[in-house]
Amino acid sequence: MKKGIDAPIVPIIFIVVGIIGVIPAWQSQNPYNFIFPALMFVLAIVFIYTSFSGKYKIIHQVVKSLDIPDNSKVLDLGTGHGAVLLEVAKKLKQPGEVIGIDIWQSADQSNNSQVVTQQNIEQAQLAEVAKVKTADMIKLPFSNNEFDYVFASFAIHNVKPKSQRELAISEALRVLKDGGHLVIIDMEHIGEFKRTLVKNGCRVTIHHAGIDGIWGWIPTSVIIAEK
Repeated sequence: MKKGIDAPIVPIIFIVVGIIGVIPAWQSQNPYNFIFPALMFVLAIVFIYTSFSGKYKIIHQVVKSLDIPDNSKVLDLGTGHGAVLLEVAKKLKQPGEVIGIDIWQSADQSNNSQVVTQQNIEQAQLAEVAKVKTADMIKLPFSNNEFDYVFASFAIHNVKPKSQRELAISEALRVLKDGGHLVIIDMEHIGEFKRTLVKNGCRVTIHHAGIDGIWGWIPTSVIIAEK
């Protein structure tokens, strides 16, 4: 499966700042002055680990815990390279289906494109139940009450400003069936997401994803909302 680094500018910044910090530390010959640049390198390594490995472990555990019926219709918002899409697709059989949507911005994930994700689907031999299309999560091209599950994995935090994030959640709930589940895996705006979901009448549970979900120093949370 082809992967990309989420928010690739972030680990680059950590590395550049670390390199810049090494220069005066070396000149000073004081070992304590190496602590800051070393910390920057550690944050970069942790971020890259989560992007390439940790988040996939989290997604696997979350999908496994939901016991999704094989005939479910599922939507994956901001699918990227298809981490959630492929994990869900493994559990489905026709007429079950999972659709991944994205606007394919490389700033959100390196090498992010519909072509790459389609290749991942075909490589996994899941094309019968997994599809991708270009669409914006704040204006979903789907009918009301169409999906049994809607996922948003490290996606909604990219939507700005707050009013647009609220719209994205409202759209996700609009296309979700009554009794269906919206699953948000993210590292930012967790309290904001909870308030928006509760305001829309959802029952909400939240738990931390653990060590595999650390983005530099920011932890990942898993929100499961029942409509």
